Amino acid sequence: MKIYKFGGAAVKNAECIRHLSSIISDEEDDLMIVVSAMGKTTNQLEEFTRMLYPDAPFEDAQYNQLYDQVVSTGELQSTRIVSAYLNHVGLTNHWMDITTVLRTDNAFRCANVDIQTSTSLLRAYLANHPAHIYVTQGFIGGTSDGLRTTLGREGSDYTAGLLAYMLDATSVTLWKDVPGVFSADPRKVKDAHLIHEMSYQEAAQLVEQGAQIVHHKTFKPLMDKHIPLIVKPFMHPEEQGTLIH
Repeated sequence: MKIYKFGGAAVKNAECIRHLSSIISDEEDDLMIVVSAMGKTTNQLEEFTRMLYPDAPFEDAQYNQLYDQVVSTGELQSTRIVSAYLNHVGLTNHWMDITTVLRTDNAFRCANVDIQTSTSLLRAYLANHPAHIYVTQGFIGGTSDGLRTTLGREGSDYTAGLLAYMLDATSVTLWKDVPGVFSADPRKVKDAHLIHEMSYQEAAQLVEQGAQIVHHKTFKPLMDKHIPLIVKPFMHPEEQGTLIH
């Protein structure tokens, strides 16, 4: 199985979702598709939550729990839309609520994943719901008592890495709005160049230096099982992108 992760920019409108379907239609292997909330939906839901509790401190436990219940709806809705459209165009898929299989503690807004329990739940779920394509959410998980949690902002990359680890995936592809990983920020450094192949250690070093390539937690589960990570341009899937291994 391969893991494909599509961020908010890749599902921000109908045109992008149609383009997403064309990328998937070329893939013969089984797929687990991890999708973020559409566009800037997460930011809007954050603002809405803050309006409900304008005076609550950000470290307030009750506020953080409410935050996760509200903000997580962005991923749940975007994946339902993507799944429905893929079915509409003949790409039969199974929509999975990841909060039922990705078990976390109740550290709301930055939940920790119980990998052993999650692996058992995930594998049992897939065995009971066989499919060629699965569509699920990034960024969110669930507690044992049924509350939704979030893994920290930009956590969808991390979700993709965890799913790859738990399913022994052959690869993870992050579909981004950039051609791949650059030696430096091309908006700031004139001679920054695209790197077509690099090690996990080199990529992690770039992230530590402030490069916004991949969520920093993504690397460890992939490194532990030697699963390659590919960063590809969403609008130009024919381009090579960057292979990290």
